[in-house]
Amino acid sequence: MSKNKVLKYSLLLVVVMMLVSSLSVSLAQDDKTLTVYLNQYYDPAQNPDTAKLSQDIAQKYMDAHPGVTIKLVENLPASQDAEAFLAARMAADQSPDIMWQQFGTRNVRGKTWWVPLNDYLDKPNPYIAEGTPGHDKWSDSLPDYVLAQTRAADGNWYQVSLDWVETGLYYNKDLFKQAGIDPKNWTSWGKFIGDLKTLKEKTGADGLGAYVKQGDWSNWFWADDLFLTVTWSDIAKDIYMEKYNDANRPWRQLNPEEVAKAILDGKLNATDPRMENYLKLSKDFVSVLPADYNGIASLDDLDKVFFSGQLGAYWTGTWKNKTIADAAPFEYGVTYIPGFTKEDAPGAQGTAYRVGGPSSAGQYGIAQSAAKNGKLDLAVDFLQYISAPQNFGPMATSLGGFLPLVKGTDAGPVMSGFEDVAKLPERMFNDPDNRLDLAARDPWINAMQAFFLGQTDDATTLTALQGIWMDGAKRLCADQKYDWCPAS
Repeated sequence: MSKNKVLKYSLLLVVVMMLVSSLSVSLAQDDKTLTVYLNQYYDPAQNPDTAKLSQDIAQKYMDAHPGVTIKLVENLPASQDAEAFLAARMAADQSPDIMWQQFGTRNVRGKTWWVPLNDYLDKPNPYIAEGTPGHDKWSDSLPDYVLAQTRAADGNWYQVSLDWVETGLYYNKDLFKQAGIDPKNWTSWGKFIGDLKTLKEKTGADGLGAYVKQGDWSNWFWADDLFLTVTWSDIAKDIYMEKYNDANRPWRQLNPEEVAKAILDGKLNATDPRMENYLKLSKDFVSVLPADYNGIASLDDLDKVFFSGQLGAYWTGTWKNKTIADAAPFEYGVTYIPGFTKEDAPGAQGTAYRVGGPSSAGQYGIAQSAAKNGKLDLAVDFLQYISAPQNFGPMATSLGGFLPLVKGTDAGPVMSGFEDVAKLPERMFNDPDNRLDLAARDPWINAMQAFFLGQTDDATTLTALQGIWMDGAKRLCADQKYDWCPAS
């Protein structure tokens, strides 16, 4: 074959390849099928009413946008690893276009998986009514504290957080009235504990539904997180590591590396005198629990105790909303632990701390594959549509397990009780199994149980806790080999 023919064929091949590429891009841009994973908001097996409502809302969108197809992806069963599911599809550019993921993990993945939404959040949301926050600027439809906590370290938002999981105290109004107690009068931890003891004296019911379990999670973990937070909150800025600081979140939760470094630097020491206050708060707490608090197997077991009128209050979460609404044979309300004062603990900052946050069902971002396939504008438009209060509000009310955050939604009389809790600062310390590592959990539980049962005194308990902290910090250094770790 002559050189001229080779050249002609080569040029022809290049032209064909360009045409094929152009056609592929055109087809991708013409693809108006959007796959959407709404987590629990589309789970026909577990939540059929909410799933139907979500499908109806998607259908209304399709009716208003001829040629567009919205395919809702069923929620994965609890036995399936959502991260493994997502990682495999991200690797193949086959993720749902709009997808749920826990905000912390999503922010670590960042731009490699997700589209930054900053520019879109600054623009109007045409599906929100004029005069309602979010119409002129989409981000205005969400509370500032939500935007602050869900912003990634690189300054981007990779999701909109439309709801919130929170804990609170469901309380029996009949028992409180009988005891002459009004939660609005709780001005300190001391007043709170005193009132729950009064309730026990006047009604015979235990003050608070909570428990401690050997070798496993219990809702005492929440209390333990709060008591450590109150104890050390005044030196939080001395413990924060610069590399994790975010100007948008001057107060935040410590991560395991920061806890370990503070321990090895001597900033966190369980034998510090301030830990005496931690023990006092902890002992106050168990003094208002049921006598068999260390024999209760699960949080669900407290449902029956609460419904039978044997508990004044029950510390659980938004996910119990429907269960309690359907089963409680008495009028109930939702309140929370009051702010901690200097009288409660010298380091207290005059506030309580929330346990919950945006780790909920309504966390949605847009996959980079949607942008690659020419569907970014459509994905943004549908995400704006479902985030409008007239759409997401009914979805949240139907599911009933999370607090809706979109301004203009009606949280309902019970869920509205969680709104003030959600505005509180987050806890500084995580649960015992996440402060350092899982191996530190059981020794911490055992040391505190021995203290609660009177088997150890203050000094022995604090020495044991310091040993647990030091061992955990050294394990983290051995495992992670942080550049600041002391030479072994």
